[in-house]
Amino acid sequence: MGAWRDLPGELEPDAQVLVDRLRKMKDDSGLSLAALAGRTPYSKSAWERYLNGRALPPREAVEALGRLVDRDVVPLTALWELAEQAWNRPRSSTVPQAEPGEEPTGDAAEPAVRARRRLPSGMRLAGALAVSAAVAAGAAAFSAAGGDDTAGRPATTTDTGTTGAETGLDTQCYADACTGLDPRDTGCSGDAWTSALVRVDGVYVELRYSDACRAAWARISWGRPGDVAEVVPAHGRHMRERVHYDTDVFTAMVPAFDPAGVKACTQLRSGRHGCTTPGGRRHLLEPPEPPVTGSPASPPRPSAS
Repeated sequence: MGAWRDLPGELEPDAQVLVDRLRKMKDDSGLSLAALAGRTPYSKSAWERYLNGRALPPREAVEALGRLVDRDVVPLTALWELAEQAWNRPRSSTVPQAEPGEEPTGDAAEPAVRARRRLPSGMRLAGALAVSAAVAAGAAAFSAAGGDDTAGRPATTTDTGTTGAETGLDTQCYADACTGLDPRDTGCSGDAWTSALVRVDGVYVELRYSDACRAAWARISWGRPGDVAEVVPAHGRHMRERVHYDTDVFTAMVPAFDPAGVKACTQLRSGRHGCTTPGGRRHLLEPPEPPVTGSPASPPRPSAS
């Protein structure tokens, strides 16, 4: 791999530690910036800013890179949290007045701030991990005491797939269990709706979503054989499918507890490509049927999915 350029001199030590770790993971992956952009929801120029210390990467970007090289995301998240605090730390000598209940500010607080900055990064990371462990222990205790840790799931749907009282659907998968499966074969297309939509060179690109299955997939319409649909989650596997005949195709599913973490893309045979924005909660109108070609030999369009 080529030599990395020097990081900005004003970059805080905690932010430097994060960027150095990201650079090491990127080198370990063997991917170019363009290839890295193709494997994650973040562009080549965005990764260039993140890896050169010119912008704080989103936590999801750090986790996405970690998963590409099979790293545990928990310590990476702890590093990111320290870096975010450092990035947002005021750099001027003027310290704002604390609100009631906040830490002291001004001269009384400055020695503590300086002492906190002198802690070795390993000790700061250990502290962040200890906080994460405490939060996890608290969550476990809450669950054991009868707390509900299934927020966001339909109350009548399980990971193995059950009939949802709200939808009357008999679905065969839920969230992670839907990864790579066909939305029609699993019953997930029964409550599918369009969460995001864009038109690329005359081809409609949709992000389809199932509330019952907590899963999403991409569909393209008005395409041609050779055009590709792709569903791109914020992390995890991308799913692709190519139009083999007629005008449309849909991909296999990816898990998504919220469509905001997924987008749909297309790569056209013409060379054009594009993506929807991340999904929203408003049910959008589906694209119109494409014009009839008049070819009696054309197979029927796939059923709604």
